[in-house]
Amino acid sequence: MDEATESEERLRGVRYEKVTRYRTETTVIDGVPSTRRVAYQAWEPVPPRDWDELILRGVTGLAIAVTVIAVVATTASVGGLLDALVPSAVAYSTGVVFTSAWLACLGVQWLNRINPERAKPAMIAGWVALAISMGAVFAYGHTLNQPWAGGFGACIDLLAKGLWALLIGHHAVPLDAGVAHWVTEQEQKLAGRELLSARLLRLNRNAAYQRAVGGREFQAADAILNSAETARALDASAAPPAPPVVPEEEKKQEEPVPTVTEIDRLSIAAVVRTAIAHNPKVSDADLVTAVKEAGHPDRPNLADTVRRTALRVDPSRKAS
Repeated sequence: MDEATESEERLRGVRYEKVTRYRTETTVIDGVPSTRRVAYQAWEPVPPRDWDELILRGVTGLAIAVTVIAVVATTASVGGLLDALVPSAVAYSTGVVFTSAWLACLGVQWLNRINPERAKPAMIAGWVALAISMGAVFAYGHTLNQPWAGGFGACIDLLAKGLWALLIGHHAVPLDAGVAHWVTEQEQKLAGRELLSARLLRLNRNAAYQRAVGGREFQAADAILNSAETARALDASAAPPAPPVVPEEEKKQEEPVPTVTEIDRLSIAAVVRTAIAHNPKVSDADLVTAVKEAGHPDRPNLADTVRRTALRVDPSRKAS
């Protein structure tokens, strides 16, 4: 592959670096084109060095290094303090707990850095854990008749936590009261969706397990509940629409309406469901006859209503 250096106009005072770019070349022979990618060298401007980012990375690296030293020093001090009481492995393992406690509190404080109220308990717990850790290191120095050494050793944890506190304060963004309220509402909505999805997942998992191992008892209970829900849905679909609400003023202006005697009869859905239960192959004509005998008046669309109701009750039947 041939490489060519592209000459571009470069500005004075701007740093450039040579990079490899690609362009397409098309060769046509006997009217048949062939395209390939060809590499070439070009000069690309380099952005200026971000000193703020470099300083932040340096401070973060320094905080990590100091924390590692603090963990080692505290572990050694607490391990030496407890070595006379418990086995060495247990003593030195316990030493890690003292530093890990305030480090865990720092992690929670970092996660809530934009919400001071939620970060406050973690901050207080972190300083309490730090005080206990420093007290353990100082106590170890005191047992060796080296209180000054114990005091300076205890300050290592203080310096480590202080560096992390400065970093968290640098990254924390103070929010206006309105913005903080909006963020809290969005978090509540997301938390609610997450909780609901977890509950639904647990319920679906339990239902699948019951279907797999429940046996005849579960199948019978499931069939009973499904049939009850189907009956309620059919009754609701066959019920007549609710009468319109008439304002009281219009009611006063209307003439009195004669009293209508309510007829006690089964609904069309109930009649059709009962007839199909006794004879699944009953015809639509017989169903219309049964509906009329139940007291429903004959009307032009009665047969169509009965047919659609029968299909809802038994979707597997065909119109006869």
